[in-house]
Amino acid sequence: MKKISTTLAVICLASSTLISSAYANTVTVSGNIYQTLEGSTFDTWYINMLNSGDFTVNILAFESTTNSADDAIDINGDGEFTYLDPDTYFYKNTGNPLKSEDYLARCDDINNHCDTIDTPSLKLSSLSLAEGATDGSIHFRRDPAFNVTLGAGSFLYLIGDYRLKSSEAESGINGDDKIRNTLLGGHADYQITLSSDTMKFDVSGNNINVSAVPLPAAIWLFSSGIMGLFARKKLTA
Repeated sequence: MKKISTTLAVICLASSTLISSAYANTVTVSGNIYQTLEGSTFDTWYINMLNSGDFTVNILAFESTTNSADDAIDINGDGEFTYLDPDTYFYKNTGNPLKSEDYLARCDDINNHCDTIDTPSLKLSSLSLAEGATDGSIHFRRDPAFNVTLGAGSFLYLIGDYRLKSSEAESGINGDDKIRNTLLGGHADYQITLSSDTMKFDVSGNNINVSAVPLPAAIWLFSSGIMGLFARKKLTA
């Protein structure tokens, strides 16, 4: 019996590995932060978790290794240099105006102002600098990158310039903030890459629907066939 259980465990692990490697999903969305007389704008992405699950968030925005045009690189090829220092937040989406009591988590930099969180509705942990650089980020930490696990439900993901406070998120403007590249067009560009081995993403405007990858029929047939084989062997033993 022990031998059969061990074999089944190995088969299930192999099936899981095949599904993960074959069905990894990645999507990239982008946006702009603008300077206004009152401060700077911020963007809100609506993340609708149709199933609970985990994925990686990797942001690309700060196109300089310091704060200077002397070492800036036009990563996205738009002819401008962006010095957006992304400050990002998760909130519960109650369908009502955003309130501070709906706040869940913040991730500003890689391993800096990005606390490890483990709650029933949200788990979050920062990636390493090397992992954060896989999207092309060149600053050693400014572009946040992290793993997050969300329960089923609706969430808000806010991205603005450092620092967006809860009171400013509620008011709708990042007051007194001045993005660094105002003289180069009055706005800052960013992109967010979402990836997962177990979830898929459907994007419509600023809505991101996240759902579990369905188990392929071939895997079901393979697994049920193996289970039937072992059940028959047990009956004839």
